[in-house]
Order: sequence, then structure tokens, then C-alpha cells
Amino acid sequence: MPSPDSLKQEDIYLQNEIITKIEYHLPNFPQDVIWKMINFKNWSGEICADNIPYCIPRTIEEVISVVNWAWKENYKLRPIGQSHNWSPLILESGQSFKNHIILMDLSSHFTHVNIEHRAKFSIVTAQPGVLMETLMAQMEEQGLGFTATPAPGDLTLGAVLAINGHGTAIKAVDETPLPGHTFGSLSNTILSLSAVVWDKENQQYTIKRFERNEPDCAPLLTHVGGALILEVQFQAGQNQRLRCQSFTDIPADELFAPPENAKEKQTLSYFLDKSGRAEIILFPFTKTPWLKVWSVAPTKPASSVEVNAPYNYPFSDNISSTLSDIADNILANFPLITPLVGEMQYQLTHAALQNYGKDIWGWSKNLLLYVKPTTLRVTANGYAVLTQRTNIQLVLNKFYAQWQGLIQHYANQGKYPINGPLEVRVTGLDDPAEVIHTGATVPSLSAIRPRLDHPEWDVAVWLDVLTFPETPYAIEFCHQFEQWLFNEFDGSYASARVEWSKGWAYGSHTAWENKEILTKTIPASLTEGLPADNNWTSTVAALQKHDPHHVFRSPLLDTLFSG
Repeated sequence: MPSPDSLKQEDIYLQNEIITKIEYHLPNFPQDVIWKMINFKNWSGEICADNIPYCIPRTIEEVISVVNWAWKENYKLRPIGQSHNWSPLILESGQSFKNHIILMDLSSHFTHVNIEHRAKFSIVTAQPGVLMETLMAQMEEQGLGFTATPAPGDLTLGAVLAINGHGTAIKAVDETPLPGHTFGSLSNTILSLSAVVWDKENQQYTIKRFERNEPDCAPLLTHVGGALILEVQFQAGQNQRLRCQSFTDIPADELFAPPENAKEKQTLSYFLDKSGRAEIILFPFTKTPWLKVWSVAPTKPASSVEVNAPYNYPFSDNISSTLSDIADNILANFPLITPLVGEMQYQLTHAALQNYGKDIWGWSKNLLLYVKPTTLRVTANGYAVLTQRTNIQLVLNKFYAQWQGLIQHYANQGKYPINGPLEVRVTGLDDPAEVIHTGATVPSLSAIRPRLDHPEWDVAVWLDVLTFPETPYAIEFCHQFEQWLFNEFDGSYASARVEWSKGWAYGSHTAWENKEILTKTIPASLTEGLPADNNWTSTVAALQKHDPHHVFRSPLLDTLFSG
């Protein structure tokens, strides 16, 4: 076994420790591939798995050899990025080498990026191990940028595409999109990809390229960990200068106002019409959220401060894991201080923004990336609610009223299950019309794929409720909230789907255990209003064809795909 010094050290949020005292043998493992034993912990600390084999292939040939080894030796192979994910798509807590699992790190050697410019747009070819911040920096050097991206820059491209990672953006009322730009998830930018799939003729796993107009490509565009992608080509448009203004003086009652009372008010819909890009962060038991509004601004407004790097909110981005754990323990043991903590977070945010970050301007990367891994280690549920743009305010008002009422219901009993903020973003859908590829398929498992029976539904409202993992009654709260959400957004004026990377399917003890949600609600949400050749059933069948031996399946995916 190679020495521990030869293993690339993971960043702090992966929190992996090399195990040097455990002797473990991988039978017939490819001799040239480096591997170690590690202890695995995800970013929020909710998923822990000790004594897991972990390999670092250097070439495509080594990847293929490991996949075929895993198939022959009856192992599960789980590609990992930076483990900044909540749902157990990779591992369940308590698993170990006894479960015949091996992790694969692609972030050490599969980070190449190549950019080819066309007349009106560009094509970026990238390997999945590249970090989003690194990718966006290389794109910026070539005059390219995204419309919107996930806020953390430490995510790998492969991980973002696996769960159709998104930002917040719809078209402003008077906006003409630039060629190459899209308003859904990053999965919708893909033009082609190369994946490791089963070769029936040769009876082995091999690499195969899929074009975006091929039906078999659709399940791989958002594969939720059920596939191994080694390269993608995606479209990109001209980079844009953005302005981001922060507001901490607009009452939540106004931002979330019902549509019948929204006239001449500063609602979220009002800001979306003006700029198309906004995010709400509302701390529990406070009345005024932190509202961020981005707008396209080719020239610097007089009041804006130019920024030349990302992560421009240091007051929320520089919290050690130790301090986060202390806050978690205090709130778990003294829940009555939750309202005070919420007010303190708001006051800190409000005061800090007066000094820096209230009105910033720069290239898109520097404004779209604003969350470091060194934030509070909270957990989050997550859902996308598809609806018509004119119904955004209705969805928001219903959600806000339920969140507020349920929190107060628990508080009246002396219980405080939610000690983190609610977060709201709004995006377009994964519309193939935005893809510069004739006959582009729709990402089968994207939470924001359009419904054919509701062509008027053109946006998705992303809803998240955050809290510390150890908080008493949090699971009970999230279960009740989820039941309400699926009942309220039942397809009449809006429809809910789960956000793959977050918490969902809440049972009595934890998330991801409610069999009704896992085997019925989720499959139905990706079947209703969709064509038979690209819905849940056909997608599971296609993934089965790509991986008939379930090499890439986790226990959660086994349960999901059995529905």
C-alpha cells in the first residue's frame, strides 16, 4: 500500500483522515492505482463512515480498470467531489469497508478545461474534478461567464451537474438574453458528455460519448450519483458585469405579500421584474430579511464598490467548524435563546453590510460566488416549486405563512426546531429551447424540467429551511412542513419536487426514510405531465441499461429506483 504522504490532503470541509493502522486488502485491485483507507465525513457532519477505501486514478484507463474491478469483485463505486452535500447519495452513515464500497477521487487529476470560441457563443470542455471557482476563473480569462451558479465555489463541476445545481435567475421584464446563456440549472448547458457505461457486446464497462440530442443522454444530464461522468461539453456566453445590492430594511410581510395586496409594494416579484435575480435570507423570529438583488450593469454605478474577487461577505463566511459546533450545542441545549440568536444574526448582517458589501459591482464570478465552506454547518431541506411567473407571489406568500405559523406553533410549546434562516431563490426551468443544439433532450431527473401539461409554468421557486443538525424536534418540523408542501403544491397552480442535494422524505427519525415520499411522491413528480419515453420509469430503465450491475448505486438510490 502506498505511503500516507502520497495522498492528496482534502480541504477542511471534507474532513477525511488517513487511516494508517488498519490493514485491509482489496482483492485483485489494479496495482497501478493509488488507494488508501479514510474516515469520511460530509460538510455538515451528518454522514460519517469509517474505514472506507479511497482511490485516486490518474488516467481514464485507470478509472475504467477500477470500475471493472468493482463489478467483478461485487463492490460499489462512489465518485466523490468535496462532499459539500446533505443527502446520502454517496454513502449512508455507519457504512465501512465491510459494505464493499470504494470511493473515487477525480479532483486530483481530472481537472482539465478547454475553451473553443464560436461566433456567438463558446463551447467549454471540462473534466468533472475541476472546482467551480477554478472553472469560472478560467472562463473569465476567456471573456465567458454563467447567468447563475450555486453560491459555493468549492463544489466540483461533476457534483454540481449530478444534482442539477442552480443559482437564482429569471429574465428581467426588459432583458434580452445573450447567446449561450441559460436560466435553469447548469445541467441544461450540457451539449455532450462522456460517461462510463456497460458495453453489452464486450461484457465490460467502457467510456462512451453521448450527444445532447440522443435519448440515452437525458438520464445522465442529472444522474443524482447513479453514473460516472468523465467529461462534459457545455455552452457558455459572453461574461457580464453584475451589480449586487443588499437590502435589510424591507419587511418580510412586504416581500412575501399576497398577490392581491402586492400593488405598489416592494415584493420579490417586483425585484424579479426589474432585474431577474434575487435571493431572500430570513432569520427565524425576525421581521426583515437580507435581500440580495443582482442586475446586469455593464458600467459601474456611482454608488457601487468594485470587487475583483469572490466571497464578499466575510461576516458570514469565516466561521470555524469548532465555533459552528459550539453554536449547535448551545442551541440544542438551550433552545429558548433561538429568537435572540435569530435577531443577533440579523443585526450582525445589517451592521456589517453598512461597512462593506451593501452595493458591489464586478465580473459575474465575483458576485455569483459568495459562500465559503467556512460558514455555519447547518442542515437544510430543499424543494423546487414549479409555477407560472404570475404566481410567484402566491407561492411565496403560502410558503411564508406556513413557515411562520409552524415556527410559532412550536414556540408556543416551548420548542424551537428551526434556528437557521429560510432561503428563497427563483430560476427558470431547464428549457431545451435555450440549448444551442438541435433536438436537445430534457434532463430526465432535473427538479426543474418543464411539464408538458403545463406549458405556462415557466419558473421554479426554490425553498429551503435551515437549522443545526442536532436541533430537537427539527425532523418532526420538517416532516410536517414537507407534508403541507406536497399537499399545497399539488399540481393545481404549482407542483413541488425535491432538491436532490438537500433534505427530503422526512420520517419519524431522519430525512430520506419516508417510503411514501421515496417510492411514490418523488417518482410521480417526475412522471406527471411528462412523455412516456422520458419520465421516471424510462429514466430508471435507461440507468439500468447503463449500469446493469448497479456499480454506481447507493442504498438511497436503490430505494428510490425501486419505486
